[in-house]
This record gives sequence, structure tokens and C-alpha cells, in this order.
Amino acid sequence: MTAVHRTADVDPVTYTDLQSLGTASGPAVSVFMPTHRSGPETREGPLRLRSLLDRAEAGLVEGGTSAEDAAEILAPLRELEDNSRLWQRVADGLALYAARDTSRVFRVTTEFSEQVHVGDSFAVRPLVPLVVGDGGFLILALSQNSVRLYEASREFVRERGIGEAPASMADAEGQTEREPQLQHQAAPSGTATYHGHGAGGEVDRVMLEKFIRQVAAGIDAELGGEEKRPLVLAAVAEHLPVLREALSYPHLLEDVAAGNPDEASPTELHEKAWPIVEPVLDEASAATSDRFGESLGTGLGLRDPGQILTAAQEGRVDTLLLARSACGETETPDDIDDAVGHTLATSGTLAVLDELPRGAAMGAILRY
Repeated sequence: MTAVHRTADVDPVTYTDLQSLGTASGPAVSVFMPTHRSGPETREGPLRLRSLLDRAEAGLVEGGTSAEDAAEILAPLRELEDNSRLWQRVADGLALYAARDTSRVFRVTTEFSEQVHVGDSFAVRPLVPLVVGDGGFLILALSQNSVRLYEASREFVRERGIGEAPASMADAEGQTEREPQLQHQAAPSGTATYHGHGAGGEVDRVMLEKFIRQVAAGIDAELGGEEKRPLVLAAVAEHLPVLREALSYPHLLEDVAAGNPDEASPTELHEKAWPIVEPVLDEASAATSDRFGESLGTGLGLRDPGQILTAAQEGRVDTLLLARSACGETETPDDIDDAVGHTLATSGTLAVLDELPRGAAMGAILRY
């Protein structure tokens, strides 16, 4: 299995990001470049960025933007040249975007080549696999001592916030109005038990279930809306029925990464969760591919980029499909990049597949 990347230097890319960038209008600048986590190459980053932005500025002027406006558009990205903190905390690549009143920077695990695109649209396709097409899933590590939520793919795992969910049983005490106070003790088996002063005995199961329900409510709120990735629970197996009953999030998987997760690193949690989620992701990809093939035979499938964009703008695209080969940073921004944004703006979904039926590089399944 591919090595899992540590996550402190990676910026999450969301559906909202894709929608915002995919519906922006030009003049638009997209810049991609490789970065290095350590070693002497890290000092080359600012120089490489300066050269790429010089190319972008020249491209804007050649396209009819005034020199003053071009400089203003790129000014937020120029500031990064001297941002030492950024260059000390990069991952494997940078994706940078700039237009009037818009600038975005993403540190990612993709090893981009150096590319500059100047045009009427942003090059958003290289970001799409980071959101939907690289085996994206979630891990909820749940114990009485700790609640952690991770987002992961085949290649990386990173912790994200848990919103209003309690971070531990102790954190939930005020919410449960629990008396008396609890002290944590390590059990010989590596699990955790709690003993109360005055009440005595192990932690009351009713209180434990109440805690899990509070976790479920917080996670539901955190994942509400656009989130659709499969969720794997990492916990002792007996927590799963209670969580399943309390959690409204519909993508919790049947199997659990069993065991107390307290001492497990993010990498270890990923290694336990991946065999559970991989068949689910493969099955979903196969089903989407089959749906597209069927849609081509019924008149509800499109392969022409211009027709796909028009359908997306009209809200007719249910699912926009991209071949992984069509998501590279070398691809010039075109109608499909715009279609990404408009598909999401009208509650459509995205899919990235290794191959599409009939050798298509992209396609759309229409609602009508």
C-alpha cells in the first residue's frame, strides 16, 4: 500500500472550493508547482514561485489585461514569495489561484509539475481527485478518552475538527449533568474504565450511551450538508450499534476497525480502515461507470464538453464523471472545469474513475 502522508502541511479541498473556483470568471490565473517537505530544495520554492508568477503576469498582459491590473490580481500570491512559514510547512505540491477579488492557495499531496494557465476559467480539475476521486473516506476514532475525526484517501490521512461533539467522556460530563466526578484509570487490557467517587462501580452504561449519542449529534452537525464520503468507525465493537442508532449520517459502514483507538497513530488507523473501505469505494466506482454506460444508450448521457457545460448550467447534470487522466495539471482549463463548478452549484455530484466506458475522458449523466 502507498505510504500514508502526515497531514500538518496539507490544506483540505472541499466541494465548496470546487464550486467557487469552477464558477469564477476571468481573467483567471492557475499555477501549479512541486514543493519539498525538507532538504535544500525547500529554499528553491520562493524562487520557483516568483518565476511562475512572472510568467502568469506576462500572460495576463498578453491577453489584454493592463499591467496595473495584472499586478493587482497577482499581488496576494506575490506575498507568498517571502512567507517563510509557508515554505517551512509545505507538502508535495502547491495549487494557487488568482483573479479579481479572489486568491486561493492549497498545499496538497500531489506532486505537480510546474504549470501556469491564464484564461477565462480556473484549472480546477487537478483538485477534483483530492475531493472525490482518490478513495476519499472518513475515520471516526471513538473511545471514552478521546474522539477524533480524520479524512483520508489511499495516500494520506489528516485530522479534522469534530465540531460540537465532546472530545472525551470527561468533556461530556457537563452536558450529561453527571455526578459525581470521574477519574480515569488504565485497565490492564489497554481499555479504559472510569470509577466514580461515592457512586462506585464501572461507568454506567446509560451514561456511556448518552456520551455516544452526544458524539453522534456533534458529528452529524459537522458532516451535514455536502459530505458524502464513507465513514469507518474505529472503536471497540460494542460501540457500533449505539452509534449506528444515534447517527443520522447515512454513510457509516457496516464493519468497524475494532479495538481501542487511544494509542493508535493516524497511520495505524488508516491501515486498519483501508481494507474495510476499499471494497466499498471500488463497488461505487463500478456502479457509477455502469450507470454512465447505460445513460449513453438512453439519451441521458453526454461526452461532448460543450454540451456537458450547457447541461450543467441548466441544472440537468446529475453526475459529472472525469477519467483520472483528464485531471492532470497540464490540461488547459476549458468547459469541463466550468462544468465542475456548475454541477456542484446545482446539487450534482462528481466522480473520478480510472477509466470511463467507450474510452471517454469525461462524461455526464443527466437528470432529464
